Amino acid sequence: MARQQETQHIVGDWYEYPSWYDILHSAGTADEVTGLEAIEDRFSRARRGASAPSTWLEPMCGTARYLRVAASRGTRVVGLDQNERMLAYARERFESGGLPSRLLCADATAFTSPVRIDFAFCLINSLRHLDSDRAMLDHFASIASALKKGAVYAVGIDLAMYGAEFPSEDVWEGARGRCAVKQVIQYLPGDRDERTERAISHIEVRTPSGLRTLDTVYPLRTYDEAQFQRLVSRSALRIVALSDPWGDDPVTGAGGVIAGSYRIYILARREDPEGLWEGPGSPSAV
Repeated sequence: MARQQETQHIVGDWYEYPSWYDILHSAGTADEVTGLEAIEDRFSRARRGASAPSTWLEPMCGTARYLRVAASRGTRVVGLDQNERMLAYARERFESGGLPSRLLCADATAFTSPVRIDFAFCLINSLRHLDSDRAMLDHFASIASALKKGAVYAVGIDLAMYGAEFPSEDVWEGARGRCAVKQVIQYLPGDRDERTERAISHIEVRTPSGLRTLDTVYPLRTYDEAQFQRLVSRSALRIVALSDPWGDDPVTGAGGVIAGSYRIYILARREDPEGLWEGPGSPSAV
């Protein structure tokens, strides 16, 4: 007679389980890194004529899945995160793959990079975990101090459309060996005054020993387009272009309006010359 599998509900923070996080999000990472390479090639001016490998920085890197792939392709990488469990997992994966890295425990709002950076990125709304404009301004100041002249910072963010949004749901699934992870996230939109979207995450982890579930609720700071552009205008960075995830111009609809709420802002140091991104083949400033 087959033994009945057990179901265990875990109380805690989803971010404290790095292996589950990595399993869930690893699929498609190589293609995403190819997109990041295209973004760097198109927009960064930091390495024109250089023969040495590029150096990438990812704040709030989590399990550093993007950086692992980039390092396997010869890129020098620096990752920052405040969660020691995530970093311990990331270091173990780098070591098992024989890959060099610098993975540091650091606050995204107050850090000093150990090296100067050619290209930095933070995708899929990670920056919306910073809970105030002040925190974002401090973060941008730290990024600006790390970037070389002509380097860029690619920020992937969903922008709010206050009053026109409804609750929504995403489902993510991944598997590695005999472990399968599924996540269902519900998003409850915020308003222009509260500036907080509520994310409700339900995780199911299936292994031969049974099913484990984990529920986490967390806030995400919201920005509409005007709020985000005003914020950047007060910071140590400035917007030089917009991109899609593959380094191309964003898809636009009627009247030149960008389709969808997700976009990648290309930011550069405010002190860099205005004309650095202008000329044949370079993007137009936003």
